[in-house]
Amino acid sequence: MSERELHRTTLGNGLRVVLERRPGSPRTAVCVHYGVGYRSERPGQEGFAHLFEHLMFRGSASLPPGAFYDHIHPLGGQANGTTHQDYTDYHQLVPAAVVERALFAEADRMRAPVFTEHTLAEQLAGVEEEIHQAVTARPYGGLPWPLLPGVAFRGFANAHDGYGRVDQLRGATVEACQEFFRAHYAPGNAVLSVVGDHRPEQLLALVERHFADIPPRPAGPAPDLREPALAEDRWQICTEPSVTAPAVAVGYRLPDPVGDLTGYLAHVVLAEMINHHGLDGLRAVSAGCGVFGPLDARDPDLLVLTALVPPGESARRAVETVTGQWAGWADDPRFGQRRAQAVRRLLLKHHRQYADAYARSRALGCLELLFGRAELLDEYPALLGEVDPALVAAAARRLGTAAKGVLVMNPGPTRTRPAPDHGTALERDTVPDPGRPTSTGGAPGAPGTPGTSGSPSSPGPAPARPVPPPAVQPAPRHGPRCETRSAGGTRVVAVRDTRSPLVELRFRLPLHETGWRDPQDVDALVRLLAERTDAAARAEAVGGLLHLVTDGQWFDVTGCTTPARAGHWLGLLRELLLPLDGVTPLRVPQRPRSPEALMDTALRRYRLGGPAGRPEAAPAADLSTAPSQDGLTDLAEVHRAVLGRGGGWLVAVGDLDPERFAAEAEQALPDRPAPPSGGSSAPRAAAPTGGALALHHEALELVHLTLSAPEPPGDSGAAARFLATAVTGVHPLSRLAVRALDAGLHHPLHSGRDLLLDEPRAYVRAVLPPQDAARALDTVRAALRGLRAEPVTAAELEPIRSFCAAQLLGAFDTPATKADLLRDGLSAGRPLDWAEHLPDALRRATAREVAAACAELYPADAMTLVALGSPGPVADLTDHWSRA
Repeated sequence: MSERELHRTTLGNGLRVVLERRPGSPRTAVCVHYGVGYRSERPGQEGFAHLFEHLMFRGSASLPPGAFYDHIHPLGGQANGTTHQDYTDYHQLVPAAVVERALFAEADRMRAPVFTEHTLAEQLAGVEEEIHQAVTARPYGGLPWPLLPGVAFRGFANAHDGYGRVDQLRGATVEACQEFFRAHYAPGNAVLSVVGDHRPEQLLALVERHFADIPPRPAGPAPDLREPALAEDRWQICTEPSVTAPAVAVGYRLPDPVGDLTGYLAHVVLAEMINHHGLDGLRAVSAGCGVFGPLDARDPDLLVLTALVPPGESARRAVETVTGQWAGWADDPRFGQRRAQAVRRLLLKHHRQYADAYARSRALGCLELLFGRAELLDEYPALLGEVDPALVAAAARRLGTAAKGVLVMNPGPTRTRPAPDHGTALERDTVPDPGRPTSTGGAPGAPGTPGTSGSPSSPGPAPARPVPPPAVQPAPRHGPRCETRSAGGTRVVAVRDTRSPLVELRFRLPLHETGWRDPQDVDALVRLLAERTDAAARAEAVGGLLHLVTDGQWFDVTGCTTPARAGHWLGLLRELLLPLDGVTPLRVPQRPRSPEALMDTALRRYRLGGPAGRPEAAPAADLSTAPSQDGLTDLAEVHRAVLGRGGGWLVAVGDLDPERFAAEAEQALPDRPAPPSGGSSAPRAAAPTGGALALHHEALELVHLTLSAPEPPGDSGAAARFLATAVTGVHPLSRLAVRALDAGLHHPLHSGRDLLLDEPRAYVRAVLPPQDAARALDTVRAALRGLRAEPVTAAELEPIRSFCAAQLLGAFDTPATKADLLRDGLSAGRPLDWAEHLPDALRRATAREVAAACAELYPADAMTLVALGSPGPVADLTDHWSRA
């Protein structure tokens, strides 16, 4: 039996278990899906399933409020939950050594959650804020969800708002929570899915240890989801004051995936085609199967289309135009080709997404709960391939005649929303509200006093159980690899990783002086190369991806392909690197750059020989509009200076033969000539330390700050420097985080390390309102000076050491993250295997070594400030920093 096969069992209490071993995954995903979603709610209970999801994190017999996160977060784990139509899922991603602790936590709240008046009030406030951010405070809030189902469906279960109304939810009681738990959170109404690098028999023993003694009990009745087909289109019109263009959301009923899976998947392919090609008569078109995604709900569900209406067009007319297009779509001679392209894109997204244990565990549990077929996850690629063009064309023609629900949001002076229009008066009168239990039993708390919920079969609280200790965490490993260097000086690294049937590819070059001084010229070069080679479309045509990107420091080519097409991808890369001919010097248009990129560009220019004197003497400049020299750029020369120099790094991670790929890459990469004259500069004089640069940007309401200093010579991969960065401003208990909290700052101050030009540097960044910026600078200065005055202690370091070792595991989660890790490490000058040895090095680093590294990396009085924002505030800040 393959160790990657699914392993299923059902415990005596009815809990279904799905286990999968993923060799090479350093972290393990643990998920529990319960067969209760917002369609399980009754009239008067709207939003209760979502509120209950929040409550399930706020305490159980062995884990008091806060402890559910506290027992995994310090070890680099994460936990969350979501509420969907037909299920609520709870998911954790933890280091493999902590899998038993994650299982223990899920079992404890399945066995004995604790509900109190305090936690209920606390979570009501949290839900109110979530609804405010997702619906009330957001332009077009509620479009398409949660409003569209109420237009497309009539039955209460399918049509009602799954968020509910806060004023109604405030009537919820502890007794109602206990009753909801008893009705829906039985072991027999749940699926546990675990994905990680564990032997199935050992994992099953842990599952039985923690879940088998949870008493069985019947679950409540399933909701009635029967929904008659719409006889005609249904429209709802509402208004929104904060928008300038009308928006529409259209819902078409999907085929039942149980009875007609192929027809359902034909609509998945059609939605992907719509996303890629758009629709005439609408702007910003987006389409998808399922209110929350494909195969994420039982029948009925919707194909959802959202778009903006063009200026001067009415929403009704725009929707009519689209409706009239579907038959033409199906008859278009390009339809078959577009369908094939859509399938390739879907397959690529599927393989990349589900190389991750976390995504796999959630998908396996969902498919097992809804359809009893977790294996659909791996059957999906073959099933998509069976969806021929005729089926997709039939799906398109059906949309031309099918009745649909249409939600329109027009600009207007006030916000209006459609009133609920579902269910019957009889239903509303006969179903109790969530403030009253619907059956006897349990241990309700008296009004105004704390209530508790223990084991459903016992009158008192369940006893607490000891939390299992962590096991030994295996060291992360890249896997079989090969390293070589091409004739043009490119360092090639290939690593075998079979968690995905793809090969992840990364190529990187430094921009060198030409690009570092004028990054907008490299932006123009990237656009020119993309247009000339059509590399992205050619990679996609054979089932791959290729993207050209530049950030002011690097020229990056990123993507993936199938193993059989790796040579094709390398051929496209070769075309990008070959010299350009016949390019006329042109005026380069500016493109918006991120605030961080603007600040780093200013610092690079200064260090390359910017304004004379101290940095504070540099004239303020808005780098988002400053032209490059005389405004004319010879892109052929830029290509020679940046891409024609040779060198760089090429990384491949995936289902490949490392030696064969390395040999193929050596042949494909061009033997580039020596750097052109003028392409490299003479050794630069050391730039002065300290001082400040003020950058004016009238459009920014917030102030962006970067403090940085070159790293002193040494090993850029040293564990002490890694830990020093976390101690300074990465960990939740870092010096910057603690100082910011003490100073009443509610905006994060964070530290990091990277390369600026060809030098490693350490930095601190912050984004704040102008009125808080000076206080933030004082806080940073005090925290950095404190690193010297109050050196790091062993007690302070220990939790940060454990956290960093665990967080590193995330870089090994998938072939894609591993390829990024290798590229970033190699380009920073680190050894190929530095990340494999880092966990052990972190354990050996002493507090004294880390304290010394903190003082070396973050010297408060020698760091250069770059402040970006409105002229007045940034001038005050640079003066403030220079005077202190």
